[in-house]
Amino acid sequence: MDLSDARWFAVDLHVPDRRFGVLQIGDDVVDRASFLDTRLPAPLASAAPLAVAEAAKARLPRAPVGWLMHTSFCASTLLARALHVPPHAVALKEPLVLRRLSDAHKSGWSLDGLVAPTVALLARPWHAGGAVVVKPTHVALNVAPQLMTATPGRRGVVVTSSLDDFLISNLKKDAETQAKIPTLVERALKAAPGFRGKLAAAALAPPDPVCAAGVQWAAQRELVCDAITTVGAARLRVLDMDELLRDVPAATVAVARWLELGIPDDALARHAAAAATHNAKALEVGYGPEQRAREAAMVTSHFRGELARGRAWLDAHVLPKMRAAARDTPAAWTSA
Repeated sequence: MDLSDARWFAVDLHVPDRRFGVLQIGDDVVDRASFLDTRLPAPLASAAPLAVAEAAKARLPRAPVGWLMHTSFCASTLLARALHVPPHAVALKEPLVLRRLSDAHKSGWSLDGLVAPTVALLARPWHAGGAVVVKPTHVALNVAPQLMTATPGRRGVVVTSSLDDFLISNLKKDAETQAKIPTLVERALKAAPGFRGKLAAAALAPPDPVCAAGVQWAAQRELVCDAITTVGAARLRVLDMDELLRDVPAATVAVARWLELGIPDDALARHAAAAATHNAKALEVGYGPEQRAREAAMVTSHFRGELARGRAWLDAHVLPKMRAAARDTPAAWTSA
């Protein structure tokens, strides 16, 4: 295995054994895959073992890295696809190794000696002179500061959405996805103990899935504030989904400039415009702002009562306990 080649990709990390699973994958796999986790279209069971200690001592090439953090259901996959412009930049969407670090941190495992080699493996260039955009899973907000610490001087963006957009997005999902909400709520609250400690008992027992999704949104937004406080606003900015979707090419160019990815503006804008015409998680399906608006209107109409009751409950029990910076829509900056 040639660790100088990013195509020898770390597809897994076994934290207790401090061992990566490494598999050679092609550029086409990274292009097609929605996520580089257990859904990666590759023979994961055939991954070769690589000791973390061996990766840590290897002299690995490093590309300029831009971090793309996010909360749930906020078009972050679309932005990742828009920023994926080989050979200028390759976007790694939700590598499983970062989920493993997040899970380990949640479970109380020490991450000492794990974060730096994991990030180093992800930071290898796929093309000479090209950058790498790393998009962790949304649950990895609990380790966002540690990840950015492993890339000194590099910047990140956190994509998020309004509460109303988040609630509507959850109602659009299937029953299997909605069934995960209680687990995600508990996970987010555990990662934000300061916020959890402000909530009364009623807020910790949401009466329905809409209310539970709202608690998840609030906890994730508080985690974003924690990350910015730790890393600093000079390195980590927030991008609202509405600002992204209002003009995907312009927002993508602004993000790439902020992340200092070195992608030519014209090529990036053309690519982003094309990416915005497809479902980011199912490229064969066309999608765009008109269909998005129609779907949101249908959900709002069908679930008008549930949304009104949920917002009233959240307004009473959850939103008053949030920091203003977490609760409010961030100021626009991509068009500044």
